[in-house]
Formats: sequence, C-alpha cells, structure tokens
Amino acid sequence: MYLVLIFSLQFYFLARVFKKNKLKTILTVIGLYFACSIFFGFILVILFFTKMIDIGVDLSQNPTPETMNIYSEAMLEYMTHSKIPVILEVLTFILIGIVYYSYLKRKWAFEVVEKEIIKQQEFLKKEEQTVFQKPKLDVYLHFHSVNEKNIHLVQPLAKVIWDECYKDILDRDQINYMIDMMYNSNKINEGIANGETWEILKIDNVPSGYLHYTYNKEDNAVYLYKIYLKSTNQTKGIGQMMMNRVLDFAQKNHAKFIQLTVNKNNQKAIRFYEKNGFRNVESKVFEIGNGYVMDDYIYKKTL
Repeated sequence: MYLVLIFSLQFYFLARVFKKNKLKTILTVIGLYFACSIFFGFILVILFFTKMIDIGVDLSQNPTPETMNIYSEAMLEYMTHSKIPVILEVLTFILIGIVYYSYLKRKWAFEVVEKEIIKQQEFLKKEEQTVFQKPKLDVYLHFHSVNEKNIHLVQPLAKVIWDECYKDILDRDQINYMIDMMYNSNKINEGIANGETWEILKIDNVPSGYLHYTYNKEDNAVYLYKIYLKSTNQTKGIGQMMMNRVLDFAQKNHAKFIQLTVNKNNQKAIRFYEKNGFRNVESKVFEIGNGYVMDDYIYKKTL
C-alpha cells in the first residue's frame, strides 16, 4: 500500500501544476492501482494452475474446500518466499508512476499549449478585425500621387500639420529646419525617383494629410516614413483609413513587417500605432544636422 501513498502524492502535485481536479486524479490513480493488482493476481492464478510456475502442489485434482485451502496456503507460501511481489510492485510503479504519469503530463501540457494557440489566434483575429475595419465616412476622400502638378502642396500642408503636432514637443526653429530639410521639392522628387510613394490625401477636395512609405525588397519590409493628418480630421476614422492603406500595400507585397519611427513625446501617435499592432523595438537618437537631433522610438508590426 506504500505505492498508493506515493502515487497519491505524485499525481496530486501533477494535477496541481496543471490546475486539474486533484481528488478526481488521485481516485483514478488508486483505481488503476487496484486494477493492476487484480490483473496481475489473475495472471498468477493462471500460471499456477497451468503449472508454468511450480508451487509444489498438484492442482489437477477436483477442487474441494480442503484442497482449495491447501492450494491457497501453497500459493501464499510461494509468494512469501519468492520475489514475485517485488517484481509486481516494480511493474505497477513503471506502468502507473512512469508510463501513465508521462502520458498524463504530456496530454495536459498539449492542452495548455493548444489553449494558448487558440487564445493567440483569437487575439490576432480580433486585432486584425480592429485594424482593418473600414470607418464610415460622410466626406469624399481621395489619394493623389505626388507629381509635378501637386508637389507644391506638400510643404505648406506639412507646415500646418507640424505646427499642430509638434508645437509642444519641438521648438519653432527646429520645426522650420526639419520642414525645409525633409519637404523641399528636390528631396521629395529624389525619393519618388528611388521608388518611394508620396501621396496627398484630399478631403472634399481639400489637402488634409499625406503619406510617405516604401517597400524594401532586401528586407522584405515596408517602411512608413510619414503619416500625417490635420488635427480637425483625426477623430473621424480617417487616420485609420490611411494606416489601412499602408497595411494593404504591405500585404500586397507580402512584406514581413512594417517599420516606422515616432517622437518619444508624441503620445497621441504612439497610442495610435500600438492600437494598430505596432510594438516598440528600439530607442534611437538621430543627428539631423545644425545641432538638432530626432529622439525617437522605432516601432514595428510583424505581418
């Protein structure tokens, strides 16, 4: 009966680790123990009566109460002086304490992994539905590729948006410097010539935002350089539509991830990116000349 106690403790802690019903597990194991005992006892009786194990008594006689007592005493005597009980205890421990324990542990571990996979899939499905939901808009929207006819609209639009976005983050001189550096026509044309995408978003035919992104074949990734929208339109779901446009572009190119940078103090933008499944992967300071730096986080979304 020592094995019953050992099994009870062994499977109690196993059930506790995997948060299973401990009493049910212990009772099942005790039942298995007695089932093994009955099975091995039945096998021994067959071996005794077929004389495969000789206990020194002729078992071929017709059974009577007297002969059955003799048989029982002979069996008990043989069992007492043989190593069979020890062998049976070892076999029982191997079957239950090792084989069944390993089976149960593996089964429950797979259940835990399966639940985590299902949970993760449900989370990703919910996240994907959130990201790609199409906002209902009561305005006319249209993206225009930047070209010679409309390139002059980009810098004035950027100046308006940057004044709204960075007035409490960057000083005026740095804003002006960065606008001149990043949004001059030569810089934009150079990017377009290198395969980068520049787009102006018009809302009811009024320039209200812009996108700048590109697909890099070497990294198999999309780099989102700029996604800006006038503050008056940011609560209408238009910003989400702009992000969806970039996500669609990335999926069509089978990109592995999308990467962007964001100013560490731009909390509104950070919340928007994290809502869309981007995660902070690095903190970096970029020198941009004239003594100025961009103190940014690098955000990444794996596709």
